[in-house]
Amino acid sequence: MSAIVGLLGCGVLILAVAATLFRLQRFPPGVRITVMLAGAFAVFATFGDLPAAAYVRGVTGDLSVTTLVPAGAACVARLTGRTVIEPRELRALCWLVAAAAAFLYPFALGWTRFDSYALGYGSIGFVTVLLLVTLAAWRLRRNVVVLVVVFAALAYCIGAYDSRNLWDYLIDPLAALYALVWLLPDARRRSREVAAARAGTA
Repeated sequence: MSAIVGLLGCGVLILAVAATLFRLQRFPPGVRITVMLAGAFAVFATFGDLPAAAYVRGVTGDLSVTTLVPAGAACVARLTGRTVIEPRELRALCWLVAAAAAFLYPFALGWTRFDSYALGYGSIGFVTVLLLVTLAAWRLRRNVVVLVVVFAALAYCIGAYDSRNLWDYLIDPLAALYALVWLLPDARRRSREVAAARAGTA
């Protein structure tokens, strides 16, 4: 099952990137559907001994739910022309991913004696913090955060990937990179707005 889930995830990512780069939403609905179907066929068609998605999986590994949810939302948005994830929800998700990456990767690389990656092997404290974050997101109506955590937990429980570490279901380097790329322009824009507001009140 892990191989199938991994291939499907990489296929969704390829389609999302292609649909975004080509701005598929500009075309009529019939063209969008045809292009997406053709793209799906190309992604899972065999080139050599493996489908195209398998080559991507060989580079990226199995993608976390945090990568797959925005990728799937991007596919739906480009196909229907409607926004699936509101900017405020995406901002909240990106901030959480950036914080998780800052907590996970420096420690997991062995820069300190504390191994944050080990928490993913059933740490009660880690699960408790994750539950509190999920409840806070639900309270604040950041539904995409709730969706990501719930889907990640379900995937972990059924063993969708070979990994038995919860971190691998929650975050991956692509998700961290996407969060940083999304947040940097947003942070600059918000800083300019704050500066303009202060200048207006001076």
